[in-house]
Amino acid sequence: MIGRAPRIEWVWSRVWPARPLDPALLTSALTRLAADPSSPTVVLETRADADGITWLLGTPAEHVRWVQRTLRDLLPGITIMAADAASRAPVESAVALQATPGVLGLGQPPLEVTTALLSALGAHLSAGEVMVLQIVLGPRIAGRIARGPVADPAQPIGSLLARGVMPAPEPVQRAITERIALHGFRVSLRIAATASTTERRRRLILGIFGALGRARATGVRLSLTAQRPAAITEPRLPRRWRLNLTPDELTGLLAWPLGEHDLPGIPPLHPRQLLLARTPTPEGRDIGETALPGSGIRVGVNAADALMHQVLLGPTGSGKSNVLLLQIAADIRAGRPLLVIDPKQQLIDDILDHAVGEDRIDDVVIISLADPHVPGFNPLDAGDRDPDVVVDSLLAVFKVVFADGWGPRTEDIFLASLLTLVRAGQAIGTPFTLVDLPRLLTEEPFRLRLIGHVAGDPTLAGFWATYGELSPAAQAAMIAAPLNKLRRYLMRPAVRRMLGQAEPVFRLRDIFRDNKIVLVPLNEGLIGPVTAQLVGSLLVGEAWNATQERASEDRPTDRPGFVVVDECQRFVNLPTSFGDALSQSRSYGVGWILAHQSRAQLPAELRESIDTNARSKMFFRLESSKDASDAAKLTHGHLAAEDFQQLPRHTAYARIVTGGESSGWTMIATLPPPPPTGLADRIRAASRDRYGSNETPVPSPNPTAPRRSSVSSAGTPPSPAVGRKRRQKKSERTSEAEQAEGGQE
Repeated sequence: MIGRAPRIEWVWSRVWPARPLDPALLTSALTRLAADPSSPTVVLETRADADGITWLLGTPAEHVRWVQRTLRDLLPGITIMAADAASRAPVESAVALQATPGVLGLGQPPLEVTTALLSALGAHLSAGEVMVLQIVLGPRIAGRIARGPVADPAQPIGSLLARGVMPAPEPVQRAITERIALHGFRVSLRIAATASTTERRRRLILGIFGALGRARATGVRLSLTAQRPAAITEPRLPRRWRLNLTPDELTGLLAWPLGEHDLPGIPPLHPRQLLLARTPTPEGRDIGETALPGSGIRVGVNAADALMHQVLLGPTGSGKSNVLLLQIAADIRAGRPLLVIDPKQQLIDDILDHAVGEDRIDDVVIISLADPHVPGFNPLDAGDRDPDVVVDSLLAVFKVVFADGWGPRTEDIFLASLLTLVRAGQAIGTPFTLVDLPRLLTEEPFRLRLIGHVAGDPTLAGFWATYGELSPAAQAAMIAAPLNKLRRYLMRPAVRRMLGQAEPVFRLRDIFRDNKIVLVPLNEGLIGPVTAQLVGSLLVGEAWNATQERASEDRPTDRPGFVVVDECQRFVNLPTSFGDALSQSRSYGVGWILAHQSRAQLPAELRESIDTNARSKMFFRLESSKDASDAAKLTHGHLAAEDFQQLPRHTAYARIVTGGESSGWTMIATLPPPPPTGLADRIRAASRDRYGSNETPVPSPNPTAPRRSSVSSAGTPPSPAVGRKRRQKKSERTSEAEQAEGGQE
């Protein structure tokens, strides 16, 4: 080249080659560029500093889109993003490589060359030190057929002068003939370094030069020529191209991570570091950042996309709860309604410590069975709802929780009893409670007053007529199994306190209408796992009923709410397919965020429903090989089981819905929790004062003379401190009881 080369306006991009990277695939991509004489000059850089190794692509401004599109087409999975200025710090020393004789090329296996280069680039570098391997792909060289004998490139000058041109030995002729038949590039290969001393820079440069020696073919001599450092920082085309290289020779010289094995100086192959195909728009619901070094893209699910539901999978301690906390905090800040069911208590404590601000203290309802002033929950309070729908929800829960010994007779008794209590409650205007169910089956006067309200239903009337004809002993034998199951829970004072409140201050069905934040810590250490399952399942069933009631709202999706259920397999027991429930919930403006520890915990139907309908997925480190294998299958080949098994803590693979479309799988590092607010004690006190029970229970009301009552007798001593009724003296309570009994007679 004669004269000064024109200045090129370079656009720099950062490149993350997909791994594992087949050398043949990279060679094919380079061949595509070499075969097109109109393709532009391209700069490929590998840089190393104290933070690690990065790959950069320099393209003339007018050719950026073409080059990037071509590489993405030819190298599936490659990620290319704009590079910031800091990624190309200036260098202080630079050299250019020359190989002679050039006709022999650099013919060693690319994997060996790559390993040597990455090992050199992976040398320990101090802050501020930089190593650069820059390759400028210049004019293309078209492949051609050799005509006549090939001159011996190793012939000494004396021999040339004395004997003329001598043909090369047969093996050399064959190698040269094959090489010049390939498309190739005129190349400038430069090495540069930045360090505190000249000697240190020299050692760093010689380290890379030594690694390049692995590429040297027999008979080839490599040498270095000093370059201006500015030629690296702002690449200029050289006056003379010192190398002619083929695509297969370049494959190893790029120092890209070739092959299926771990390489020095770069992160291991597993867990595979993927970047998003579509950038999400979290809109305040950020959960993490892309873990690919240098990418730093915020990742999250905005409220509209979160209505397509989300599932989090990972064992205890993997980081699920922190991701739940981040989203819950964002929804609380945005004024959205929430139900959070936590089988332990840590998540609820974290929400109270970190997520609730001053403006939403009055919206928080804490339903804790460990609290003597627990807010009430009456699943038999149908209001204006269809009693059959309410009872179906309860039966679905009972069928799971009371699975041992559940049969047609038990289901028949529960169905008739629950329908009677719900319909009678609607008829007299005051709901009954689950605490009344044993009394319905064991106290004839009480039962006769109630079944009068359902006499119009021939099926129910027939059941109670048959039941009434039985002897007391036969009745006792018939109801022994269902009552034993129910009493197991109702004998617990904490359960009676909550389920025995006929008309509590707060109704869970109003959660979305009133924008409430309902927090349910089911601390199994205090109430037992079986009781936690019953209460949690009842609450989830009521949340589903509340979701369906949003069908009457105008544009419910404009005011989204969320149901967060940890250990979802224990509490999702609905009367309908959960897949159908998730599908309908979206149109009603309710998103479900579900978490669990292992896919083996999920029944097949529930697992299929979640896989299909929870569009956003986050999988943390999976210890189970079966879980890891199943998760890999869900990625359709993008990830392997080893990737899920080797994730660090607080790191996850995520596929996020953004704009209604999938972002593609990416690895994210989750964000830290929000800072503490210092409001936890105030929130607990406010919830207790506003929604908690605070009175002495009274006997169940006379069905013919309904009156408000917090707790109904269940044939067991009433528990203290329930409901919101005025405290009564013992004489007043005795008088009321006598009047009720007199009315029943």
